[in-house]
Amino acid sequence: MSLLLKFLLNVRCLTSRKLLLVRAQCLSLKIGDTATLRKKITSADIEKFAKLSGDTNPLHVDRNYVVAKTSFKNCLVHGAYLNSLVSSVIGTRLPGPGAVVVKEELNFPNPCYVEEEVKVTVRLREIRKIITVDFTCVTDAGQVVLCGNARLVINPSVNKIS
Repeated sequence: MSLLLKFLLNVRCLTSRKLLLVRAQCLSLKIGDTATLRKKITSADIEKFAKLSGDTNPLHVDRNYVVAKTSFKNCLVHGAYLNSLVSSVIGTRLPGPGAVVVKEELNFPNPCYVEEEVKVTVRLREIRKIITVDFTCVTDAGQVVLCGNARLVINPSVNKIS
Protein backbone atom coordinates (compact mmCIF):
# COMPACT_ATOMS: atom_id res chain seq x y z
CA MET A 1 0.00 0.00 0.00
CA SER A 2 1.39 3.38 -0.95
CA LEU A 3 2.30 5.95 1.66
CA LEU A 4 -0.22 8.38 0.16
CA LEU A 5 -3.02 5.82 0.39
CA LYS A 6 -2.15 5.04 4.04
CA PHE A 7 -2.18 8.77 4.82
CA LEU A 8 -5.56 9.27 3.15
CA LEU A 9 -7.05 6.29 5.03
CA ASN A 10 -5.74 7.66 8.35
CA VAL A 11 -7.15 11.12 7.58
CA ARG A 12 -10.51 9.59 6.69
CA CYS A 13 -10.53 7.57 9.94
CA LEU A 14 -9.71 10.66 12.02
CA THR A 15 -12.30 12.68 10.12
CA SER A 16 -14.96 10.04 10.84
CA ARG A 17 -14.18 10.15 14.57
CA LYS A 18 -14.34 13.93 14.60
CA LEU A 19 -17.61 13.88 12.69
CA LEU A 20 -19.12 11.54 15.28
CA LEU A 21 -18.08 13.90 18.08
CA VAL A 22 -19.27 16.96 16.16
CA ARG A 23 -22.55 15.15 15.36
CA ALA A 24 -23.04 14.38 19.07
CA GLN A 25 -22.37 18.05 19.87
CA CYS A 26 -24.78 19.18 17.13
CA LEU A 27 -27.43 16.93 18.63
CA SER A 28 -26.82 18.86 21.89
CA LEU A 29 -25.86 15.76 23.85
CA LYS A 30 -24.33 16.31 27.28
CA ILE A 31 -23.08 13.87 29.90
CA GLY A 32 -25.86 13.44 32.45
CA ASP A 33 -28.71 13.97 29.95
CA THR A 34 -31.68 11.70 30.66
CA ALA A 35 -34.79 10.58 28.84
CA THR A 36 -37.70 8.62 30.29
CA LEU A 37 -40.67 6.58 29.20
CA ARG A 38 -43.59 5.33 31.28
CA LYS A 39 -45.49 2.24 30.15
CA LYS A 40 -48.18 0.07 31.70
CA ILE A 41 -47.46 -3.41 30.37
CA THR A 42 -50.74 -5.15 29.57
CA SER A 43 -51.50 -8.79 28.91
CA ALA A 44 -52.32 -7.78 25.32
CA ASP A 45 -48.77 -6.35 24.97
CA ILE A 46 -47.26 -9.61 26.24
CA GLU A 47 -49.48 -11.78 24.04
CA LYS A 48 -48.40 -9.81 20.96
CA PHE A 49 -44.75 -9.95 21.99
CA ALA A 50 -44.94 -13.71 22.66
CA LYS A 51 -46.45 -14.28 19.24
CA LEU A 52 -43.91 -12.04 17.52
CA SER A 53 -40.87 -13.47 19.34
CA GLY A 54 -42.04 -17.07 19.52
CA ASP A 55 -41.37 -17.11 23.28
CA THR A 56 -44.63 -18.62 24.52
CA ASN A 57 -43.16 -19.91 27.78
CA PRO A 58 -46.19 -20.30 30.12
CA LEU A 59 -44.40 -18.09 32.67
CA HIS A 60 -45.25 -15.20 30.35
CA VAL A 61 -48.67 -16.10 28.97
CA ASP A 62 -50.54 -18.53 31.28
CA ARG A 63 -51.60 -17.04 34.61
CA ASN A 64 -53.15 -20.33 35.81
CA TYR A 65 -49.83 -22.12 35.23
CA VAL A 66 -47.89 -19.36 37.02
CA VAL A 67 -50.15 -19.36 40.10
CA ALA A 68 -50.33 -23.17 40.33
CA LYS A 69 -46.73 -24.11 39.58
CA THR A 70 -44.50 -21.18 40.61
CA SER A 71 -43.97 -18.75 43.46
CA PHE A 72 -44.71 -15.76 41.20
CA LYS A 73 -47.93 -13.81 41.71
CA ASN A 74 -48.65 -13.17 38.02
CA CYS A 75 -47.24 -13.72 34.54
CA LEU A 76 -43.73 -12.38 34.04
CA VAL A 77 -42.89 -9.75 31.44
CA HIS A 78 -40.28 -10.99 28.97
CA GLY A 79 -36.84 -9.51 29.68
CA ALA A 80 -36.52 -8.86 25.96
CA TYR A 81 -39.74 -6.82 26.09
CA LEU A 82 -38.31 -4.62 28.85
CA ASN A 83 -35.13 -4.24 26.82
CA SER A 84 -37.21 -3.22 23.80
CA LEU A 85 -38.57 -0.30 25.87
CA VAL A 86 -34.98 0.76 26.60
CA SER A 87 -34.21 0.47 22.89
CA SER A 88 -37.22 2.64 22.14
CA VAL A 89 -35.85 5.43 24.34
CA ILE A 90 -32.34 5.11 22.87
CA GLY A 91 -33.56 5.13 19.27
CA THR A 92 -36.15 7.88 19.53
CA ARG A 93 -35.11 10.17 22.39
CA LEU A 94 -31.56 9.79 23.72
CA PRO A 95 -29.39 9.97 21.71
CA GLY A 96 -32.25 9.51 19.20
CA PRO A 97 -32.58 8.63 15.51
CA GLY A 98 -29.44 7.08 14.08
CA ALA A 99 -28.27 5.55 17.37
CA VAL A 100 -27.12 1.95 16.97
CA VAL A 101 -26.48 -0.33 19.96
CA VAL A 102 -23.16 -2.17 19.55
CA LYS A 103 -22.87 -3.69 23.05
CA GLU A 104 -25.23 -4.10 25.95
CA GLU A 105 -25.19 -5.45 29.50
CA LEU A 106 -28.52 -6.41 31.09
CA ASN A 107 -29.38 -7.33 34.69
CA PHE A 108 -32.83 -8.41 35.93
CA PRO A 109 -32.69 -8.10 39.75
CA ASN A 110 -36.47 -8.48 40.30
CA PRO A 111 -39.41 -9.88 38.35
CA CYS A 112 -41.67 -7.57 36.36
CA TYR A 113 -45.29 -8.67 36.27
CA VAL A 114 -47.90 -8.17 33.58
CA GLU A 115 -50.15 -5.19 34.40
CA GLU A 116 -47.36 -3.30 36.18
CA GLU A 117 -46.31 0.16 35.09
CA VAL A 118 -42.60 0.77 34.56
CA LYS A 119 -40.54 3.90 34.20
CA VAL A 120 -37.61 3.50 31.80
CA THR A 121 -34.76 5.94 32.31
CA VAL A 122 -31.74 6.26 30.04
CA ARG A 123 -28.83 8.45 31.19
CA LEU A 124 -25.87 9.53 29.06
CA ARG A 125 -22.62 8.53 30.82
CA GLU A 126 -19.90 9.15 28.23
CA ILE A 127 -19.52 10.75 24.81
CA ARG A 128 -16.59 9.57 22.71
CA LYS A 129 -16.37 7.64 19.48
CA ILE A 130 -18.60 5.19 21.36
CA ILE A 131 -21.42 6.75 23.41
CA THR A 132 -22.19 5.01 26.72
CA VAL A 133 -25.58 5.11 28.43
CA ASP A 134 -26.87 3.60 31.66
CA PHE A 135 -30.51 2.55 31.97
CA THR A 136 -33.07 1.31 34.47
CA CYS A 137 -36.63 0.05 34.42
CA VAL A 138 -38.37 0.61 37.75
CA THR A 139 -41.94 -0.38 38.68
CA ASP A 140 -44.34 2.01 40.39
CA ALA A 141 -43.68 -0.04 43.56
CA GLY A 142 -40.01 1.02 43.31
CA GLN A 143 -38.64 -2.37 42.23
CA VAL A 144 -35.75 -2.27 39.77
CA VAL A 145 -36.65 -4.89 37.16
CA LEU A 146 -33.93 -4.11 34.61
CA CYS A 147 -30.68 -2.20 34.86
CA GLY A 148 -27.63 -2.07 32.68
CA ASN A 149 -25.63 -0.10 30.19
CA ALA A 150 -25.17 0.12 26.46
CA ARG A 151 -22.51 1.31 24.07
CA LEU A 152 -23.79 3.13 21.00
CA VAL A 153 -22.63 4.69 17.79
CA ILE A 154 -24.51 7.26 15.80
CA ASN A 155 -24.96 6.15 12.22
CA PRO A 156 -23.02 8.66 10.11
CA SER A 157 -25.71 8.72 7.40
CA VAL A 158 -28.34 10.03 9.84
CA ASN A 159 -28.46 13.63 11.12
CA LYS A 160 -25.90 14.80 8.58
CA ILE A 161 -24.22 18.06 9.33
CA SER A 162 -25.09 20.69 6.73
